Amino acid sequence: ARLFLQKLWKIVGSHRFQSIWWGDDGNCVVIAEKLFRKEVLGRRGPLKIFETESMRGFILQLNLHGFCRMEGDALVSASIEELQAVAAAGSALGKLLFYYNPFFQRDYPNLLRMCTQG
Repeated sequence: ARLFLQKLWKIVGSHRFQSIWWGDDGNCVVIAEKLFRKEVLGRRGPLKIFETESMRGFILQLNLHGFCRMEGDALVSASIEELQAVAAAGSALGKLLFYYNPFFQRDYPNLLRMCTQG
């Protein structure tokens, strides 16, 4: 269970991935679905990151680890710059998904151990 969270933490904070990042205040994860499928879930062999290769399987893992999807009003917390960048990137990114877990926060890696696998 920890391994999934550690991998997720690593890629969210990495500049190597354009398809997943921290929300502005560091308390939610933003996933550009279309690009994420290709960039992260599409990896094979030694480059593979997660066990699952499907978006559905990945989201199931998020849910199992206590994440919940944030709906449109969460966009209010996104900065103007963030929204402009998303608009500029357009269709390459696909739909944006926002996921929140109170124990998965950019500035508090020590909270990770509080995440439970449901």
